[in-house]
Amino acid sequence: MENWIWGAVAVALVVLAKTVWDYIRSTQDGADAVGTEEAVMTTDGLRVVSRAERRELARRGVSLAPVAAATVPEEAGHPVSVLHAEPANEEMDTVRLIVPARHEAEPAGNVISLELRKKAVPEDTIIGAEDDFVDPLALSQSQSRVVDAQDYVIVYVVPCHVPFDGERLLKSALSYGLRFGEMSMFHRHEHPSGHGEVLFSMARADDVGAFDLEAMAGEFIPALTLFMALPSQQPALAYDMMIDTARRIASELHGEVLDQNQNPLNRQLVEHYREDVLEYTRRQLMGVAVAV
Repeated sequence: MENWIWGAVAVALVVLAKTVWDYIRSTQDGADAVGTEEAVMTTDGLRVVSRAERRELARRGVSLAPVAAATVPEEAGHPVSVLHAEPANEEMDTVRLIVPARHEAEPAGNVISLELRKKAVPEDTIIGAEDDFVDPLALSQSQSRVVDAQDYVIVYVVPCHVPFDGERLLKSALSYGLRFGEMSMFHRHEHPSGHGEVLFSMARADDVGAFDLEAMAGEFIPALTLFMALPSQQPALAYDMMIDTARRIASELHGEVLDQNQNPLNRQLVEHYREDVLEYTRRQLMGVAVAV
């Protein structure tokens, strides 16, 4: 009888110990789950709702909406775009993807399309062939040295921000001795009066190429090209005057001078191309001497 009583007590102790152990384990698992949930909820500032909580909220009629972090860091100084994707599984409501946004210039609201804009030109500013700076000789006779050149030295003048104002460009060109002439371009002659050899010419650097003298004051010019023909009777003078004029126009109209490869024309490139012009001229003279 005594043995039976001790056996019952032992069984009761085992059952009690197992019950206590199961309670302790369940308490620890609950604490771990809460800690994990709190860690996830603070990861990247995203709200992550457990399945049980979602069901309880749904039962109570509370809708769930993905919530992004209040602040989004920038990477390497670039603006950041925030994208929301569909949840990959039931345990996560939102996924945040951070990708650098492209730098795309947004036009200011007060700027209209310059390509379509035409200024109203007063009638007294309309230019005709009778004006003093229009070269009658260049308009009536072919400048064979420009048309039949064997080679050219080319530079570009491009705007830094907006296309060149045609009226300002016209005044600038005239002030630097350029005269409107053959092929509807501007030419710089040996003499500012328009006489002598054509040293270099200026055209539009677009599909149009030529200038419409009567409409120029109301237009915007996207870019300019200045070029001198080779061979030239005065290559050094022509080259130096062309570079100087290009720089002056660029400075006055807020532009930049580029070489024929569209690189910024620095002092080193200016000297390099000048040497090429002189070397080209020497080879031409040597060829003529040998032929004679």
